[in-house]
Amino acid sequence: MSSTASSGAGEPTPGQQAADPWTAPPAFRRYLGDPGAQVHLHEAGTSEGAPVVLLHRDGGTGEAWADLMGLGSWSARLLAPDLPGCGLSDPVEGGVEERASHLLDALRRSEPRGLLLVAEGDAACLAVEMALTEPGAVAGLVLLSPVERTACDVLERLRQVTVPVWAAVGERPDHSVELPGARWLVLPGVGDEPVTEHADLVLDLVHGALAELVHPVPEQAEPQAGRRYITWVSSEAWVNPSLSR
Repeated sequence: MSSTASSGAGEPTPGQQAADPWTAPPAFRRYLGDPGAQVHLHEAGTSEGAPVVLLHRDGGTGEAWADLMGLGSWSARLLAPDLPGCGLSDPVEGGVEERASHLLDALRRSEPRGLLLVAEGDAACLAVEMALTEPGAVAGLVLLSPVERTACDVLERLRQVTVPVWAAVGERPDHSVELPGARWLVLPGVGDEPVTEHADLVLDLVHGALAELVHPVPEQAEPQAGRRYITWVSSEAWVNPSLSR
């Protein structure tokens, strides 16, 4: 990943070259927002790709997604911010609501389309809050390995989310922490390791979620029945991930 950073707030992604399936898309770093309230952003892909925001665990940085960013995707614009107060991003006063609003404001300067939010671990709380803060700005949520405490923390708030939700774990979760309005996706072979260490599989999940968002099922009579969810991944998919990128 390139280490070049710029401060082009309000500018579209610099990646404008034509897609080449034999090479990884361009990757770079830059800052979004005003001085003193900037968000440091790792980015890979082109402006034509569907916007996907990768949210790291508490205390980490956007570098946690380095392997995934290195693979890249010509069909997805990958945006991995250092969350407020982490890495090279400026801190924000207040709680998760203020952080969600601040991060959305910064990202919307660069990307006006609906964002697919991919959150690992305790970042699920922030992702859910972002979906509630500005529903029109979020296209869907992919929650990777939400731990039991995190699942309980977001349970009530998640009931208010109206966008599609995918919840992915290394092992089948305890039924007591099932998330409403979502199906669990079990990732064979992942176990207790951080999901971000399995870049191929996570990228396949991202492509699958984007495909579901592009081709939704018709509205059904029952509430929420119109949502589509990835529910399981076979062991064959883990051994031989798709080459959809």
